[in-house]
Amino acid sequence: TIRRNGRSVTQAALAVGEVALVRGHQNAQTGQGTAESVEVEDNVIGPIATIDIAAGQFTVLGQTVLVTANTSFDMSITPAELTGLQPGDAVEVSGFADANGMITATRIGRAEAGEPLQVLGTVAGFDAMNHVFMINGLKVDFATASVSGFTSGAPADGDLVVVRGTAFDPATTTLTATEVVRADTD
Repeated sequence: TIRRNGRSVTQAALAVGEVALVRGHQNAQTGQGTAESVEVEDNVIGPIATIDIAAGQFTVLGQTVLVTANTSFDMSITPAELTGLQPGDAVEVSGFADANGMITATRIGRAEAGEPLQVLGTVAGFDAMNHVFMINGLKVDFATASVSGFTSGAPADGDLVVVRGTAFDPATTTLTATEVVRADTD
């Protein structure tokens, strides 16, 4: 099975530079492997708020994204570099987050129309009473969200989660979540 951002897709939907979790088995004699499942979860999907060309970075949903010479861009972004993007552009970013939450982008593409907003990150400042937590600079309101994958029934500080939603308030940098899922890391 191949899944991308929680949806079943074909292999053709995957792109160079996307970070994937591959499960399968390896033949010890030949060294050949067979994938049983492939999962891609973009680090962030949403509109670009700010771009800093000199620093080589931009922000999406309160997440800072660093663009390097190794970042792969979708063919629809021209030129295929940071200058091919504008504030307000809806993008999907795959990459690796450092200990401070900064995402070094390995792939940047344009988000599909109607695609849910999404953030993959570590929960901080969990407030059970108000049903909110933070992922870096993003406040997540999960009061009406479907929550799954947590042994306690809810996320906790330090949990790696995937948050999806459709409403974002840029004035308060708050995402109203429709889904909060514990991220699969093994």
